[in-house]
Amino acid sequence: MKPLSLLFSFILFASFTSPVFAADDAKARGLLNSLGCKGCHSFEGSGGTLGPALDGVGKRLNKEQINTKMLDPKSTNPASMMPTYGHLATEDLDALIDFLAEQK
Repeated sequence: MKPLSLLFSFILFASFTSPVFAADDAKARGLLNSLGCKGCHSFEGSGGTLGPALDGVGKRLNKEQINTKMLDPKSTNPASMMPTYGHLATEDLDALIDFLAEQK
């Protein structure tokens, strides 16, 4: 494949995929703020210190583990003060879990 056609293919691919990822990232970042996650967890230089930092959480936990933490935080830490997020719409919960899992 010629370099120019390879570049065109990449740009075409990115144009179909990037807005979705950007929208999901924006949604997840909005949820982190609106749900008060940063009251206890730090992320990108701001937030609380009661819970572990969310920076790099994807290195420590996989999607299933993050899902468990979101839906039943006491199952892995009985002393956890983190609330459950089972009330979130599935699409919001999935966006947040995917975003956190990507934080490596």
